Amino acid sequence: YQERDSAGGGGRLRDRPEDFRVEELPLYLPSGQGEHLYLRIEKRGLSTTAAVRLLLQKLGLPPVAAGFAGRKDARAVTRQWISLHTDLAPSPGELEEEGLRILETSRHGNKLRKGHLTGNRFTIVVRGIAAGFDPGPVLEALAARGFPNYFGEQRMGIHGDNPARGRALLYGPPNRRLGGEHARFLINAYQSALFNELVATRLRETGTLSDLLAGDLALLHRNRAVFGVTTAGLEEARARVLQGEISASAPLPGTSVPLADGEPGRWERELLQREGLTSERFRRGPKRHSPKGERRAVRALPSELSWELRREKGEHILQLAFTLPRGTYATSLLREVLRNEDPPAPGGDPDVRTGGGHA
Repeated sequence: YQERDSAGGGGRLRDRPEDFRVEELPLYLPSGQGEHLYLRIEKRGLSTTAAVRLLLQKLGLPPVAAGFAGRKDARAVTRQWISLHTDLAPSPGELEEEGLRILETSRHGNKLRKGHLTGNRFTIVVRGIAAGFDPGPVLEALAARGFPNYFGEQRMGIHGDNPARGRALLYGPPNRRLGGEHARFLINAYQSALFNELVATRLRETGTLSDLLAGDLALLHRNRAVFGVTTAGLEEARARVLQGEISASAPLPGTSVPLADGEPGRWERELLQREGLTSERFRRGPKRHSPKGERRAVRALPSELSWELRREKGEHILQLAFTLPRGTYATSLLREVLRNEDPPAPGGDPDVRTGGGHA
């Protein structure tokens, strides 16, 4: 977003699974003792859901026995920990399949829960980069100022229709239960698209994500705490933005997420009004089935960013390595380098019918 008129590198992502490598960085390591079997797996061409399903089938365990910290793409080579509630002690060879390797086993006292990670380390190869493209300036800018913290295509679905399907669920019959995992995923995709729209609005209105306005709810990156920015404290807060400590935030709307004041608050309320959303719209059935919502930083800051540009078999190849905080999409960083399409908007036909299965 630093120089939107400049040409990007173009190129092709995911020509082969090994072009997109992800190493999950766990929040903690297993202790070696406990009722949960921990497996560090490497998967290729499998989603996290598919890998977990294979492991459950092999051990004859119900879905509730499995835990994982984050979902990883199928079109990649990824490494992550999986937990299984079992007293069985299978050998790695008993569990491995084509596309699924067991790198390490251990045990721990609790189930691995979603969000139990600090981030992910990426190594990504982009093939067919435009001749003469110099990635240095844009990558240096991204390392210093960050990039739009958009939710990526993985959340929106192959056809980009997950947000519309999630919206249809919210506007469906009031007595319809929304507790299933797939329903929650679709509703979260709709929330994510609303967040993307607010990030795009901020960029359109201000031209930057490395600043704050009076009324903003700033997010502290180290612990995701949120606080209001007053006119009196604006300059001090802006200095902390430049140091990478804090960023402006935008909501994933829900039953109890706070909204900003001032100009940022106007953008948020106008979007909710256009969508016909109130906190009550998200109250569906038991409290645990009603998404509370949360504030999310509008920009993400990569760390340990390095790159190499080389030529292989007559084409230019860019290899990138970087670490991102949990919940941040590598594709959102890449779109700033490659100049990909804009993120999907939250709109869509509220009468779109939902289907089964996992996106």
